[in-house]
Amino acid sequence: MSETTEFGRGRRTSYLDRSWLDHWTVLALAPIKAPDLGELRSKMVKFIADNPRHPLACTLEQGGRRWRPIARQDRERHVNELIVPDGKFDIEEPFEHLDRNRPAEGSTAPFKVVVGADTMLLYFAHAAGDIAVFAPFSVLLSLGDIDGLKTLTADAGLPVAVKILLKEIRPHWRGWWQHARKPDGAAPPSVGAADARHSSPVTTARGVTVSPVEFSAFKEWRRRTCPELATTALMASAMFIAMEREGIPLNDKGFYTLVDLRRHLPKKQALRPANLAKSAYIAADMHDPQAIGDGVKQLVESARAVPALLAGAVSTALARSPHDAGLTRLEPITMTFNSMMRIPGIEHFPWIDPRDAHFITMSYHVGVNGISVSACAVEGGMSMSASFDPTRVDPAAVSRALGHLRDMPELLGSRFPASGLKLVDQ
Repeated sequence: MSETTEFGRGRRTSYLDRSWLDHWTVLALAPIKAPDLGELRSKMVKFIADNPRHPLACTLEQGGRRWRPIARQDRERHVNELIVPDGKFDIEEPFEHLDRNRPAEGSTAPFKVVVGADTMLLYFAHAAGDIAVFAPFSVLLSLGDIDGLKTLTADAGLPVAVKILLKEIRPHWRGWWQHARKPDGAAPPSVGAADARHSSPVTTARGVTVSPVEFSAFKEWRRRTCPELATTALMASAMFIAMEREGIPLNDKGFYTLVDLRRHLPKKQALRPANLAKSAYIAADMHDPQAIGDGVKQLVESARAVPALLAGAVSTALARSPHDAGLTRLEPITMTFNSMMRIPGIEHFPWIDPRDAHFITMSYHVGVNGISVSACAVEGGMSMSASFDPTRVDPAAVSRALGHLRDMPELLGSRFPASGLKLVDQ
């Protein structure tokens, strides 16, 4: 692609954004009233012309340090590579389709969109923003509203992280210090032979849709059995138990989850476009939903993800290279579990029939020592997916484990033996 200085060197990325380089979020929507491919491309070319320095109108260059504007003569070709047509989408094998259509390795574009007759696949570079950017981006693209992308500029860097830290340090510093000294404050160390190392292949994923009827039965079971426990804690424990049942060897002493640190900003910035979600480890017995719920509550109330956000950004700033070294020491596989009971703008997706909505997610790259589970509430049901390294975890076992989630009370029954409520017949 041609070099251009017409619009300057382009805006620098923040260290908060650089910590997410080479991470992508993926979403498949089906069946929808898909926008016209030609119109979508035409609108995107105009958007780039009108907003040449906008991150979504640029490419990510200099090792992820700068958003570079697209030269005028390259815009149409660039858009034709970003927004492409799709063949028939096999809803029964969606993840093979997602794997085949992902952006080329080393792609510097902030996104790729694959448009079918009644489907849309969206690949989004995490460096361009977290769910507060990706969710409205997906809605706007599915509606063909390219002009609406103007507001989606991730603009929070180290100054914002420092501001949040200064706001929270006085009431919480003692708790942060005590947590840092606890032996169970991090995932288990590496195990096995000292030279046991592994190079990660491409991540894949598997998923399941818990229907509205099945999810309503689960919520009713919770109401009658354990209303004091958070839905997220119950689902996280159910996911762990399901994987354990299928022989997937997971760390049973804790998990990772993302914490949205916009809660520490003024309310008017609740959806500020940025990378302000931070992954944090929670030490808890994964068989015990109460322990998981208590851990999540303590994580939020202690604000301990705040210093972790700044530390991660500083670590990225000091790193010699933004990319991983390649070989990774094997450790116990630790689950990441994130639930989104309310995705911003989800009600605006142009479903053909909301009762038949397929909202399929995955993320990559996931390290060899992790498995990343996403649970998203969609049209009364729950779409759940797990992204993982298929050389460490058997995809068939993951599929079977996810299938058990259609009856979460059965998975959790040993903790609540007197529940007595059976889910709908399968």
